[in-house]
Amino acid sequence: MKTIKKIAVGIDFSAYSQEVLKYAGEIAQLHPAEIFAINVINRRQVEYLDAAMDNESSDSFSPEKYIGDERKQREAELAEMVKQWIPQSVSSHIIIRNGIPFEEILMVVKDEKVDLLVINSKGRSTFRDYMFGTTAEKIFRHCPVSLLSLNLTINQ
Repeated sequence: MKTIKKIAVGIDFSAYSQEVLKYAGEIAQLHPAEIFAINVINRRQVEYLDAAMDNESSDSFSPEKYIGDERKQREAELAEMVKQWIPQSVSSHIIIRNGIPFEEILMVVKDEKVDLLVINSKGRSTFRDYMFGTTAEKIFRHCPVSLLSLNLTINQ
């Protein structure tokens, strides 16, 4: 069995993110391994906002400013999650990217030479009938390393 030294964790700030990060932290502590907590600012959402605001006023929205503000907010939020849910003995890194989520996550996996990717099978979507989220499905098909997909549900 391949030694796990680097674990990437896809974090979308959904209700499942805390449990996914905790689970990855427990694995990292056992092996020991580094954690790469990844969040992606979805390029399509930025484009939709830009198009919607363009109809309102040409000065009301700057994609660059929005991405910069989002990056700062997400870095702070993810840093707090890592502090709370990853054991201090585990080396951790926060990565915020801008682009298509599955592409950016897989790019980090490749660039950082990750051994294991941990994600939840569902993300922010509210559609309960889908087995997997679209980002998760694309990651399943293209991930070049071992993938741990957690099937977490929120009690409602």
